[in-house]
Amino acid sequence: SVVAMLQETDRDTGLNIEKLEDIASYFREVRKKYAKFEGSLRGVDSRILVAQVPGGMLTNMENQLREQGATDKMDEVLAEIPRVREDLGFIPLVTPTSQIVGTQSVINILTGERYKSITKETAGILKGEYGVTPAPVNTELQARVLEGAEPITCRPADLLDPELAVLTEELKALVAEKNIELTSGEGQVDDVLTYSLFPQIGLKFLQNRDNPDAFEPVPTAADAAPAAPTAAAPAATVASAAEIYTVKVNGQSYVVEVEEGGDIASIQPTATPVTTPAPAAVNADGEALPAPLAGNVFKVNVTVGDTLFDGQVIAILEAMKMEVEVLSPHEGVVGSVNIAVGDTVTVGDTMLTFSK
Repeated sequence: SVVAMLQETDRDTGLNIEKLEDIASYFREVRKKYAKFEGSLRGVDSRILVAQVPGGMLTNMENQLREQGATDKMDEVLAEIPRVREDLGFIPLVTPTSQIVGTQSVINILTGERYKSITKETAGILKGEYGVTPAPVNTELQARVLEGAEPITCRPADLLDPELAVLTEELKALVAEKNIELTSGEGQVDDVLTYSLFPQIGLKFLQNRDNPDAFEPVPTAADAAPAAPTAAAPAATVASAAEIYTVKVNGQSYVVEVEEGGDIASIQPTATPVTTPAPAAVNADGEALPAPLAGNVFKVNVTVGDTLFDGQVIAILEAMKMEVEVLSPHEGVVGSVNIAVGDTVTVGDTMLTFSK
C-alpha cells in the first residue's frame, strides 16, 4: 500500500510492486500455519488511542487474557490501563514498562480488587528502580511497597552488584546436578543469560533444547487447513481471509475461525474460564486456597504447620511474564501444601489448605 501511494511522487520508493506481491503471496500461505497463534485484533482499533496502548501490547494482552480464560475482560482491562499508568507516574509504555503496566492492569481486574497483588516489577517502578518517572507516582502505593525504606533517587544501576560470575557458577552447579550440557566457548554466556532471565522456563529449555518432543510441534499447513467440505457443500471458488471470533458457551470461551460464507474452519477452546470465586472449599486439612491466576510456581514460602498472618506472601507465581505474589486471605495454620517449585497451575487449582 505504501509503495503504491508513493508511486510517481518525489518519494517514489522505486520498488517493483509486482515482485512485492509475489513475496506477499508467499507469506500469506506461511501465515496460515500460524493461525492459532494469532489473535482477533486485526486492522484498525480505536481502543489503542483511548487506552494509550501500543498495538503490540494490545495483541499480547489478548493472549494473556486467553491464557487466563478471561477474554471477556478485555474492555475492563483497557479502561484500567490509563489509571495504572497514572499511578506509576505516567511512565512511557515501551518495553518493558508496557508489559508491567498491562500485566498489573490484568491482575487488578482478575482479582476484583485494585492492587490486591502488586507484581515485583510494578513495585520496582514505585521504588524508583526504573529511574525517575515523568510525573509523581501514587504516594500511597509507593509507601506500601517501600515498607519504610527510601525511594531510589540516584542512577538505579549504580546500586547493582555484579551478578554474572555468581549466576554462571549457580547455573554450572545446576547443570551438573541435572546432567545438562551447556554451550561451549563464548556462547555459554547466552545460556547464563537465558537462565538468569527465566530461571524455571530457561532451565527447562536448556535441558530439552535438543529434544523437539519436549516442545510444541512445528506448525504445518495441514494444521491450519479447514475441514474437508461434505458432499453437499458447494466447492469454494474464491479464497479469502478468515475471520476470528471469541465465542462463549456455558461459561467456556472458544476461538472460532470462520471462512467467507460462514463455514467454520477451526474451533479451539481457550483456557479454563475465570468465574466469580466460589466460597473456599473445606476438606479435612482445612480451607483450600485456590490459585488466582494461571502460571508457574516460582517460589513456595510456607510448609505444613506454619502459622500464617493476614496478607502473608505464601507463594510467588510467574504469570504473564511477571512475578505475582499470592497472599494469605487471613490468619491460619497450614494443613497441606499442594504445590512445588516448577509446577504449573491453572485458575482455581488448590495451592494449599489451612485452618483458622
